Amino acid sequence: KGSPVKKKIPFLILTALILIFGGAYLYAFYSPAYNLAEIQIKGTKKISPDEIRKKACWCMGKNIFSLKLEKIREKLLTDVRLKNVRVYKILPCSISIEVEEKTPVLWISLPTILPGAEEYGFFGLSQDQEIIPLDKDDISHDLPIVSGINVGEFNGSSNGLLSSYQKYENPKIKRVLEFYRMLVKNDPAALKLLAEINMTDAPNLILYLLPFGNKVLIGPGDIEKKWDRVKTILSTEEKIEDLSCLDLRFADQVVLTRSASSDSSAQ
Repeated sequence: KGSPVKKKIPFLILTALILIFGGAYLYAFYSPAYNLAEIQIKGTKKISPDEIRKKACWCMGKNIFSLKLEKIREKLLTDVRLKNVRVYKILPCSISIEVEEKTPVLWISLPTILPGAEEYGFFGLSQDQEIIPLDKDDISHDLPIVSGINVGEFNGSSNGLLSSYQKYENPKIKRVLEFYRMLVKNDPAALKLLAEINMTDAPNLILYLLPFGNKVLIGPGDIEKKWDRVKTILSTEEKIEDLSCLDLRFADQVVLTRSASSDSSAQ
């Protein structure tokens, strides 16, 4: 039989552990050393870091262990300019907020009914189909431009007018972004070939390629299969600059028009 002292050892160890962890818990949740004193902001481009910091200032002075990071994230995402937000705790008394602003993946030419159109003549289009207002820094980015949209094809809401960061519900834009996403997934380098996507003859995509302005009529059907045909033709042409038009609107063939001759050829 063990002695009474030995029997008490496990109990004493458990009691000590409870006191240690209990004390640490009380210290962490009630010590001023763990009250939020700093908010670090990362990832901002157009939006001022102070503007993001101001939106999160309601949690200043609160205990960092009691903060619900998802609640901070949800409040910040009510800002329509933000695509994503990540929030991290930095002990003892800071949090880091990393934001991802919505950015254009394409330019879109629209009539001058939105603020900023008078200055730049076009807007940004996000991958989520939203209209993105531009500033002078955006113009330095080289993106394909979407044309062929007229004022009668705007959203039915708000008297037909669009507003910044509003989703543009339009079948032409859906078709353009379907093509864009296909390129991003299968051939992202090809985006550098695109100068313009014209939607005047929707749903047919009319492409203009760099650097020679070659015209490509995509037509209906499988856009991935048709783009593969375009790339195959371009890779086998000796003088791409003489190839003025590639017409893929017909079933199982491509009609080529060359600027050096009035004749067309079919493949």
